Amino acid sequence: MIKLTNMEHWLIEQARLSPNQIAIYTSDLRINYDKLLEQSLATAEYLSSLGIKNGDNVCILSNHSYQFWIIVNALWLLGAVPVPLNTRNTIEEISWQTKHVDAKFIITFQPTQLVSNLKFVQHISLDDFDFQGNIIPNNLFHSSYYTLRSSLILFTSGSTGNPKAVVHTFKSLYESVKAMDSFFSLSSNDLWLTSLPLYHIGGFMILVRGLLSGGGVIFPNNLKHEAVIDAMAEFNPTHVSMVSTTVKRIIDEDTEPNTNLKYVFLGGGPLSPEICSKAIDAGYPIVKVYGSTETCSMIAALKSTDIYIRPDSAGFALTNEIKINIKDDDENAEDTNDSTIGEVLISSPTLFKEYYNDQQSTQTKIVDGFYHTGDYGCLDDERYLYIESRREDIIITGGENVSANEVEEALLSLPGIQDKFVFGMEDEKWGQIVCAAIVCENLSESEIKSQLKEKLAGFKIPKKFFFVEEIPRNEMGKIKRAELLRRLNLDEA
Repeated sequence: MIKLTNMEHWLIEQARLSPNQIAIYTSDLRINYDKLLEQSLATAEYLSSLGIKNGDNVCILSNHSYQFWIIVNALWLLGAVPVPLNTRNTIEEISWQTKHVDAKFIITFQPTQLVSNLKFVQHISLDDFDFQGNIIPNNLFHSSYYTLRSSLILFTSGSTGNPKAVVHTFKSLYESVKAMDSFFSLSSNDLWLTSLPLYHIGGFMILVRGLLSGGGVIFPNNLKHEAVIDAMAEFNPTHVSMVSTTVKRIIDEDTEPNTNLKYVFLGGGPLSPEICSKAIDAGYPIVKVYGSTETCSMIAALKSTDIYIRPDSAGFALTNEIKINIKDDDENAEDTNDSTIGEVLISSPTLFKEYYNDQQSTQTKIVDGFYHTGDYGCLDDERYLYIESRREDIIITGGENVSANEVEEALLSLPGIQDKFVFGMEDEKWGQIVCAAIVCENLSESEIKSQLKEKLAGFKIPKKFFFVEEIPRNEMGKIKRAELLRRLNLDEA
């Protein structure tokens, strides 16, 4: 149950309601809500002294640590907007994203990449900042709070080469947790394991759910499989989010669920019904979830009891306020007839505000209050959602979204590559893997991969290459996908 009124900064209100409740758990320390507020105010005061102010978009490049959450709350108290960046991105990708959101500052905390050569933005390193010290902020001032203020900017892979910057408000984040509360009955006794990257909406919202419900969030030592399993054993969390690769490994290793586990939220792309069933049989309370960065994480869910009945379903809308419609392409209109396959449209109070600095894409994607997901599926007679296909230009590998167009542009920039087609292939371990069919001269696979490392994050580089004499196209220049895959002796990927 959410007790916050949503009339003031969440952390201020939660610290007043439950000052001694533990907000953060790590292997080394516990931080209650009163202390978390104190440290966030002190951090806000320090960041303010360096020039960060109300309305600034501030990039964050941080490892997976509790300090990230303090930085986010400090920025919220200042009225600034946090922009978490993927630590696996190249310096070129980080540079583009920082410029795109008009950020004047980039905060780093034990980053995996150095950003000192980004001369157009002020670099603030908090490596030596004493987060755990007995810091009493001198100035308790904080910015005003209102729900429609921008609260978060996250990058997501788009249909073009460059990712889109998704802007959320405090209202959309709050409504997302409220929807979860109505479906799953959240409690201040819940313990949430931060088991996904915090620069993804699925990971970030774990923190928000813990804060709004008054529960605690657990930070494992890192996001490696062993560290996540160790944290489940040590802290006995009630709520864990995973991708299918993690669940499969748990099942393969015969790892038993911890005793307090209420839900395992399973999302991040195509999900094998077989893996879901095996996990449920092993005692894991699996919940399949459907959503995206634009919908502020999950807007539909399928509990374990329903997975046996509807193993292929993506779930049911969390609340009556969330509307899922199907657009019939033949009639170019919203259609709610049973089993009609078309584009999935979402109307929800959890929807994003806009794509930053991209009005055209915003207007294309949000039409008459409905977000056009680009996913295709249908609804059954009880309005359970079924996803028939994800957008072909997005490949979801190990929970990471990869734009096929972005990879294709990187390939074409390499000397010697004449034509290309990037696609996803189903994979038991990763869900999907990135593959590329290419026409080239005098280039080996190792040479291509070596050059791509300078242009793309590692998870975006194709794991399989197919060297072909031509990419088949129709008279309009469109790639004949099915024919190409037949030539490669592959089923439809």
